[in-house]
Amino acid sequence: MLKTLKEAILESLNEIKGTTNYKEVCKHIIENNYYDFGDAKTPPSTVSAQLGDFIRKGDSRVKRIKGKGGTYSYYLTKNENEIGIDVLTQIEPSSKKSSNAKSYNERDLHTLLSSYLKNIGVYSKTIFHEQSKNSKDSHQKWIHPDMVGISFLNLQTKVSQTFLKAVNKADTFKVTSYEVKKEINTDYELKKTFFQAV
Repeated sequence: MLKTLKEAILESLNEIKGTTNYKEVCKHIIENNYYDFGDAKTPPSTVSAQLGDFIRKGDSRVKRIKGKGGTYSYYLTKNENEIGIDVLTQIEPSSKKSSNAKSYNERDLHTLLSSYLKNIGVYSKTIFHEQSKNSKDSHQKWIHPDMVGISFLNLQTKVSQTFLKAVNKADTFKVTSYEVKKEINTDYELKKTFFQAV
């Protein structure tokens, strides 16, 4: 019999090899007499709490994946190669995937991109092409990028400062345009998106 519940869980996960849920781990512990739960009324709940504790405390020996119905499957990190990448990267059913894709608009991504750009020193602005004065012209539809960014180049060396004085420029900056898309599935869509930004 092992001394602690943690040791019993680790030993069980090692013997089970693949991914498994807390009930199976508990059953394996009891069948192999790895731990005495004593008068505990809900040993599976105790095992579940301990497995969750491994994850919360960042114990790298144990990992978990979320399965169908929101239940977790646990496994030992050292067994990842034997389990296989297809099991560890299970994709949810396509109906759930499509509902997630519709849960946000393209414009919602602007805030995310803007936040990222600000962290790298680029100031950005969303272009509301619906408000364009040329909106009646269908050819103007793809001329406007979704966002524009500007970054001011920091020329702090003596050589670059001397150069700026020589050419009489006060500021040097770089302007970038961005076309935000939720997804791009074909080469044609990629080309079209690229030229929208240009």
